Amino acid sequence: MRSAAERRQAFRTMLNGADLVVAPSCPDPLTARLVERMGFPAIHASGSVFHRTMGYADAGVLTMHEMLDRIWALADGCDLPVIADADTGFGNVVNVVRTIREYERAGACAIHIEDQVTPKRPTHQGVEGETISRKEMVNKIRAAVDARSDPNFIIIARSEVKGDPKEVVERLAECVEAGADAAWAGGDEKAVRALRAATPAALVGVLPRGATAKQYKEWGANCGVIPGALQTAALHAQKLLLEELKRTGTTAGYFAGIPGIEEMQQFYSRQGNDELEAIEKRFGGG
Repeated sequence: MRSAAERRQAFRTMLNGADLVVAPSCPDPLTARLVERMGFPAIHASGSVFHRTMGYADAGVLTMHEMLDRIWALADGCDLPVIADADTGFGNVVNVVRTIREYERAGACAIHIEDQVTPKRPTHQGVEGETISRKEMVNKIRAAVDARSDPNFIIIARSEVKGDPKEVVERLAECVEAGADAAWAGGDEKAVRALRAATPAALVGVLPRGATAKQYKEWGANCGVIPGALQTAALHAQKLLLEELKRTGTTAGYFAGIPGIEEMQQFYSRQGNDELEAIEKRFGGG
């Protein structure tokens, strides 16, 4: 396993590469290891994914330590860089300073902080939410940059201002001037291209539904995260299995109808076994 410092350096290099960094959001180390096995370069620790996995709305309900527990697990469970969601930084500039230190200590390679008020609202689902002033947001970024100990720990400024695309661009550009390494590229092609024209910083955002990684890169983005897709797919598969179980009294028919399922059964059942066997072989036990 690479150290956190090595992964941060690798992720910074990726952002300057020719290809879009595609980072699926993972709720747990098992999913992260599957993403790694499939050859993706990074993973995303999504606040919305963590909230929904726990049965909550994406409204800043989870505490910093609840988020940290999951980031620790992801960073420890696979060798990929972790891009971590910190929502609003859990409060004001004082909270942001602690958040940066704790996220960095947990092994995250990048963090995104947004300009909603605390607690945040799920504005991406149409819920109205307020944002802090541009000055307060810029000061949060200044505090975040000052608080990190590893200069390769990527700080991403995110704006949730609605109805004023000019303010979003100007606000994020000012955050970059204050030291942010990257800006959050939200919205459609026009919004991403406008942000690209305003700042030389790396652009990170949710890969827009219907757009390919190649298209998002052409618009000017450097990294696309994908929240919710793996979890939705998993829930759908589980629903089909449960329907089969309820109808027939066995899961055998479900598994019999899926080509290649044996590979995943092996992947699942072998989790941790190689490390266990290596430890016991070296030190005895068992």
